Amino acid sequence: MYGKICWMLNIYYRSVKNKNIRKTKELKPGSWIFAYDVNEDELKFLENLGFDEDYLEDALDFYEVPRVEYEGGVNYFFTRYVIDSNKRSAATAPILIAISDSYILTVSHGKPEFLDNFAHQRQDAITTQRIKFFLLMIDAIVTHYEKSLTKIRRTLSRIMRSVESVSDDDLKEIVKIESRLTDYISALLPTAASLKDMIARRKTLTLHEDDVDILEDLMLDIEQIIDNAKSVYKTAQNIRSTHEVILGHQLNATMKTLTALTILFAVPTIMTGLFGMNVWLPVPEGPLSFLLVVIITAVIVLFTVRFFIKKRWL
Repeated sequence: MYGKICWMLNIYYRSVKNKNIRKTKELKPGSWIFAYDVNEDELKFLENLGFDEDYLEDALDFYEVPRVEYEGGVNYFFTRYVIDSNKRSAATAPILIAISDSYILTVSHGKPEFLDNFAHQRQDAITTQRIKFFLLMIDAIVTHYEKSLTKIRRTLSRIMRSVESVSDDDLKEIVKIESRLTDYISALLPTAASLKDMIARRKTLTLHEDDVDILEDLMLDIEQIIDNAKSVYKTAQNIRSTHEVILGHQLNATMKTLTALTILFAVPTIMTGLFGMNVWLPVPEGPLSFLLVVIITAVIVLFTVRFFIKKRWL
């Protein structure tokens, strides 16, 4: 089914004879259909091209998990890519890459940022070579994870340099980073498994030896990212734990100081209360009575201060 398209379905095409990839409204074999936030009419159009309705709807589910499926001669590869927006609770979003005999289709809940300029940035992107084009997309997704992880490392390094004075905003940022890293790991683990499954499905997907090598390299890259994400996650936890230890130590020191000051102020109170009692006491009316009370109080206070300094409470 070929014809003009005037909806949100962006059509790109490039063969080995073309110098650059171009956006077109003419749908023909070898085209890349770039679809996002599709409506019912566009879903119906994609169904008429041979794509399964259920898998298309799954691609629009924001919490869809990575996996690979095969139905009606079409390979459906679900994965998740990094999103930089802070408006959503999740750090990744789903994307479906479907490979049929005629087209390669991408369907996502929103517009993928990494695909926005993908076609024009990759000089080796040829849409008629569907498998290689698919591998380039996966490579772009993996690269986006790597860049995001590098940015997170820099943020944690900045916080680590001043861990003694971590602000509330820094703590909130660390919590967000931990959540983001957890989301990355949860997305990448099944993605790596799906790539491995694709190699095992060579009967339903024509893979050359070079393609298998690239898939294996991508799996290794993903495993390295997962290991790095776990390491960065541990660093974030260590920073938070270190801050809690420092905060607890500072709190203990403050409580010791306040306790010592309370005791010091209590000594004069006890002395004045004692000599203010309406009972007989030594030298009650002597000319040096007040001075004697002050001296006794001062001596007790000095010994108490010395004791607290020795115990490092002051």
